[in-house]
Amino acid sequence: MKRTLIALSLILSATMMSAQPKSVADAQKLVSKAEAASQDAKKAAKFATWISLADAYLGAYDQPTRNLIPNTPQMEVKLFLKDQKILETKENFKGAEGVYTVDVYADKELYYNNNGILEMWIVTKPAVEGDLLGKAQAALEKAFELDVKKSKSQDIIEKMESIHNKFSNEALSYYLAGDFDKACELFKATCKSYDNPVLGKIDSLNLYYTAMVSGMAGKKDQAIDYYNKCIDLGFYQEGSTFSNLAAIHLQAGDTLAGKATLEKGFQSYPQSQGILVGLINLYRENNEDPAKLFDLLHQAQANEPNNASLYYCEGDIYKQFGDVENAAKMFKKSSEVNPDYIFGTLGVGMLYYDNAVAIQEKAAEEVDDAKYMALVEEIEDNLQKALEPFETAYSKASNEPEIQKAVAQYLKNIYFRLRDKNEAYPALYEKYNELAKEE
Repeated sequence: MKRTLIALSLILSATMMSAQPKSVADAQKLVSKAEAASQDAKKAAKFATWISLADAYLGAYDQPTRNLIPNTPQMEVKLFLKDQKILETKENFKGAEGVYTVDVYADKELYYNNNGILEMWIVTKPAVEGDLLGKAQAALEKAFELDVKKSKSQDIIEKMESIHNKFSNEALSYYLAGDFDKACELFKATCKSYDNPVLGKIDSLNLYYTAMVSGMAGKKDQAIDYYNKCIDLGFYQEGSTFSNLAAIHLQAGDTLAGKATLEKGFQSYPQSQGILVGLINLYRENNEDPAKLFDLLHQAQANEPNNASLYYCEGDIYKQFGDVENAAKMFKKSSEVNPDYIFGTLGVGMLYYDNAVAIQEKAAEEVDDAKYMALVEEIEDNLQKALEPFETAYSKASNEPEIQKAVAQYLKNIYFRLRDKNEAYPALYEKYNELAKEE
């Protein structure tokens, strides 16, 4: 999936299609009639009145984009909307995670991806003003309360699920369009559309997204509040909840809170790169002894001695601190603990390869010929050391084509650089050059 931050897509099958009025006037008429009924004392005592009101709001909400379906080609959409004028087309509109072509209509904006496929939309002029989804939710909660025998409870629940999905779609659309202020408020509403008397659910993922997008919108207090809610629920997102929360504390100058958050997260997710890098940077910036970091990791290893990723993590710490010898030792240890753990072997290869690159950068600035040649020897020595682990990693990754292709790229580069050092290397270069090209 191309989305790198929010792993959502517009919800189709799970979204109930409400009865959609054919025109704005019809939508307004239905809402006015349903609202009037809800204000009549006798009718307001009946749950059916409130279900009808919710339906009217949902119909009005859907009216501007009725029958539009995500993943439809732009030409098909234009034919379908041939009676509606495109007021403007925005080319190369940069969103949060991609670039779009945006067709602007009088009441909506349609967002097409680089392949000309409708990905999302934003309604700019609703058929009826106001928080239609919020009003529909309130009406359903009232209906659920009045339906003492729960004869319509399943219908009400399904409509509430539909509201939740519509909130999620709208929140995602505003996020992708780059309007983080609107997106974080809609993600909040998505959480509330689950956490109510009708559904009684906790939407942990959208709590996390509320926190994340609140941070993007500069609403730090709200972001902190929602990240803490995620932590209380045990929703850690493989450590990202802690690293993101810590980043907010550190940006605000609260080093103690940031450090405490990272250390707490490290105890649960020591292999999280976000937490690990955050702690290493923090310890470096504050000139703190990294021994505590190793102590925390050793505690985790004691609890899970067969967890190869924990030894890999220790190797990564040594690598970050420039200790190549101990980094290699721990990467190899991770492979010894679990021979099927490909990242240990891969880590050794990348360690020596990255070290060669770092020495190359140093050599590029060296003006003394003797010192330069000594650095060249170091480069080639590190590349030689990277060959065997990369070859092993390639063999182990037989069921991981993406990893194999990445490793082939490293091997291609090394064999080309060392092609004069061994008569077999040119052929190996050709071999991995072809493998690196394969889809």
